[in-house]
Amino acid sequence: MKNQNFKKAFAVVQSGYDQIGESYSLERKGFDNKCEVDAFLSCLPQHARVLDAGSGTGIPIAERLAQEGYKVVGIDLSATMVTVARKNVPGAEFHQMNMTAMDFPPESFDGVISCYAIIHTPKELHETVFRSFHDILKPKGVMLVSVACWEWEETADYLGVDMFWSHYSPSKTEALIKDAGFDIEFGRRVEGGGEVHHWVLAHKN
Repeated sequence: MKNQNFKKAFAVVQSGYDQIGESYSLERKGFDNKCEVDAFLSCLPQHARVLDAGSGTGIPIAERLAQEGYKVVGIDLSATMVTVARKNVPGAEFHQMNMTAMDFPPESFDGVISCYAIIHTPKELHETVFRSFHDILKPKGVMLVSVACWEWEETADYLGVDMFWSHYSPSKTEALIKDAGFDIEFGRRVEGGGEVHHWVLAHKN
C-alpha cells in the first residue's frame, strides 16, 4: 500500500511540474539563497563535478554552477523541466530521474545540491535520499539541501496545478543526515519569496 501511495505522490509532482514548465523560473526569482549557495561553492574543489538533484529549469542553480566552471549534472522527475533545463543551460547535462532511484556510480560527485526538491518526496523516503547522496559523493564531498521548517504533508494547489509536499521537522531531518554519514556544518532557517525553509550544509565524513 505504501508503494502505491509513493507512486501516486510522485505522479502528482511529475504531472504538476510538467504543466508548469518554463513559468517556474519566474517563481524562483523571489528566492535569494546566495549566502547558502556561496558557502556550498566555497567547499568545492576546482573543476568539481556537481549533482543538482531536482534541477527544475536549470535556473538559477545549474546555471550558476556552469558559469563557475563546474561540471554539472542535473536530474529532475519532470520531462518538461529537463527539456527546458537543457535549453537554459546547454553546458550542463540533464536527465529525467527520481532522486530516490539514482543511477550513478559510487563516489562520482564532489558535491550534491538540492533546492526545494526533497520537500516533494514522501518523507519516509528521505533517509534513502540522504544515504544515496552519501554514496555518490567522493570522500569529504559536500551536500547542500533545503528542507521544511516543520513536519507536514499535503497535496494542494501550486501555481494552478496539484502539488505534493512531505517533510519531517528540521531536527528529524538533521538526524537522518547524520545517520547517513554526514557531518553538519550548519542548519538554519532562511526566509525568501514569502516562505521559510531550513537549509543544511554537510560534509561526507
